[in-house]
Amino acid sequence: MATQSIDRKLTAIMFTDIVGFTSLMRADEKKALNLLYYNRQLLDPLIKKYNGEILKEMGDGTLNSFSSAIEAVRCALEIQETLEEVPALNLRIGVHIGDVIEQGEDIFGDGVNIASRIEPLAKPDGICLTEVVYASVKSKLSIQPKRIDQVELKHIDDKYTIYKFPDTGEETD
Repeated sequence: MATQSIDRKLTAIMFTDIVGFTSLMRADEKKALNLLYYNRQLLDPLIKKYNGEILKEMGDGTLNSFSSAIEAVRCALEIQETLEEVPALNLRIGVHIGDVIEQGEDIFGDGVNIASRIEPLAKPDGICLTEVVYASVKSKLSIQPKRIDQVELKHIDDKYTIYKFPDTGEETD
């Protein structure tokens, strides 16, 4: 059996997820599906604007890749800014930089797993970054996130320092 070549690359990975979607789906399927459709219409042009790509939709979440951490964070910031005008749609966003394996139109690896684990740590309408992302963007973007040390992530051996914003001073964890 021939071995398949593995294509690796360093990628900025962004996960998005609609806050409260499961409850909304249970309460009002039509409203939930309309919100999901609106979310897709909003995300697609913004992600493309920042040279990103929507790789996969998983229910109410998306897996997106960018060649630049700065572009990924700028995209996340614009998404959240745009959503300030849409009270019915709240997203959590997580961004990480990691080595990934490309197979077709999909990516795999620890980089993807870490990004998916930090997204739920963001506040509704918030963004969560790993330390490597923050180090890459802090001199280029005007953000003041709250640093949280030694966060354990489900099924990830190492602990991570993460940065959350906006920092409203209140914790909802």
